[in-house]
Amino acid sequence: MRSVEQKMAVQTDIEANQYTLKSCVETMTAVTNLSNRLQSRTNEVQQLNSQLALLQRMYKDARAEISVLKAENKELKRKATVMFRFGGPPYAAVEEQGVVIMPSGVGNTEAAPSRTVQDGGKKKRPAAE
Repeated sequence: MRSVEQKMAVQTDIEANQYTLKSCVETMTAVTNLSNRLQSRTNEVQQLNSQLALLQRMYKDARAEISVLKAENKELKRKATVMFRFGGPPYAAVEEQGVVIMPSGVGNTEAAPSRTVQDGGKKKRPAAE
């Protein structure tokens, strides 16, 4: 196979210029294609970085929620153990009565006296309109 210099030496000036122009066009096309691929990959990397940031926030939130649920489970286990040790009704009986066991801190009535003690057991009448 002949080298570029050998091909150019046997060509006329017009043919050499056309060959050079053709080579330049092919080179520019290749560079343009590479540039487009690079831009496409850059956009893809930016999208993946955005997705990663979102997933990291979701992971952090999920870990916080898991921590809260573990604390609630621990409290519920403690309450169940206390109930079992001190003769509370078995869970099946509580379930049949339709009693709802609230997670810790929700509907907590330990600190406040019952309504019957507060009101003297009287029901309030609705205000007249």
